[in-house]
Amino acid sequence: MTNQSTSDLTNQTIAGFSVLHRLGVGGMSEVYLAFQESLRRHVALKVMRSDYVGSADHEQRFLQEARAAASLIHPNIVQVYDVGKIDSIHYIAQEYVPGSNLHAYIQRRGALPLAESISILWQTTAALQKAASIGLVHRDIKPDNLLLTPDGEVKVADFGLARARGQAQNLTAVGVALGTPLYMSPEQIQGLAVDSRSDLYSLGATAYHMLSGRPPFSGETNIALAMQHVQAVPVPLKQIRPDLPDSLVSVVHKLLSKTPEERYATASELSRALKEVIDNELGGNVDQMIPFAGLVIEHQRISNLAATQALQQLAIQGQRGGTTSSPKRKFPGLIAKSIAILALGAGAFGVVYSMNYKPLYRREVPISAVVRQSSIEKQFALALIQNDVIHFRAVSENFPPTDAISRNYRIKAELQIARKQIEGEKYTAAEETLRKVITADQPEKDIVLMTIARIELAWVCGMLKKTGEAQSLYDEASRDRRTLEEDKYRLILDALPSRVKLEWDNRVVDLAETSA
Repeated sequence: MTNQSTSDLTNQTIAGFSVLHRLGVGGMSEVYLAFQESLRRHVALKVMRSDYVGSADHEQRFLQEARAAASLIHPNIVQVYDVGKIDSIHYIAQEYVPGSNLHAYIQRRGALPLAESISILWQTTAALQKAASIGLVHRDIKPDNLLLTPDGEVKVADFGLARARGQAQNLTAVGVALGTPLYMSPEQIQGLAVDSRSDLYSLGATAYHMLSGRPPFSGETNIALAMQHVQAVPVPLKQIRPDLPDSLVSVVHKLLSKTPEERYATASELSRALKEVIDNELGGNVDQMIPFAGLVIEHQRISNLAATQALQQLAIQGQRGGTTSSPKRKFPGLIAKSIAILALGAGAFGVVYSMNYKPLYRREVPISAVVRQSSIEKQFALALIQNDVIHFRAVSENFPPTDAISRNYRIKAELQIARKQIEGEKYTAAEETLRKVITADQPEKDIVLMTIARIELAWVCGMLKKTGEAQSLYDEASRDRRTLEEDKYRLILDALPSRVKLEWDNRVVDLAETSA
């Protein structure tokens, strides 16, 4: 194939990987979601940007990243599956991690709770233990490179700056000079030899950010910021978070010591210190992962509202394309809204998202390629992340609606399918889907979800010139609206596609004026 890395690779096939859509652009590469036909699995396909192709230094660094990560097989490290070159396209196929990254997670939630923070520290330390065991220094530990899954797993990504211990340093080499000065160790900033203790400093800076909600240092320029790491002392963590146990605060400040000798000697030593904190503060439970609260919600909102930033580290939903937005607010090329609907029916908490954008790609994988999850909750979370019709259909395919919870999730999945059909202007298909929602067998129907369905179906009927039926549905939705508390009605408004909401708002205003 010819070199097409200057343009979007969506819908192309590269070395057996069917490219589904672009996830985002990093410093020297683009990342795509792809489907590996031979093994029937999704992968993150990292492709070197065309403006770096031909540079021996950049090509070497790209290959170095693949080799470094491929040598590390560990549950807390993103796994590399394949590396290669097709014509002038250099690619790395690696594990696709649905979820978010720590940087975006902190942006959404601020300083994190104790248990979550310790879990992230514990798992990242385990990854650094593995890297150190083969003499590998990551050199770019930061929140952007710690990927989080909804189940509570942490995976370290991006070994692009990794270097074997003792390998010659050259700060003029590509990508090495400053890296990410928010989290870099003093010795790395000064161009001195680094070992695994440099990674521990960066982990300490990351932990400080995670626990306080801000990095340990700031500066107007990269140089000013870098010198803070060399010369300054951060504000005591206890001063910002008095609720934190002294033992954890001591661990973080020891990691931030200016000289390597003052830090923990190894990741194993850090692990032992963390184990003491876990024993004293969390009852000694180190094996149980803590699901990250609201991770899917955070991921959708942050990665689409700041796509170029969130996907420096494989953020998963930064998509481009036209956006249909209300007249009051526009975000061209980005997703305008990502609102969670809290569904109280069937005693289950569920989410429905407003995704007002045109899909970046048209190709969809066959439903047989959708990975079956262990529960319907996880299947629905995966569908939210993938955000396509096939994955939403897989919710009821893999978990037939046999009880209240599965029926509730099926309704939410069908509403998401209808939304995609409305966005694609497939009004007949949307009508059929929404009628299924309204007529679905439910002992106790969720009025929030039913009102959303009626308003959307009324709008679709209007588009199909079924004026009488549209008016009847609008009238029924109006009656429902009068029985709802204001917070639940606000959820309905936030969930409606903007064109549907605009029409509904106009009808509500007209009704109010008529009543007056």
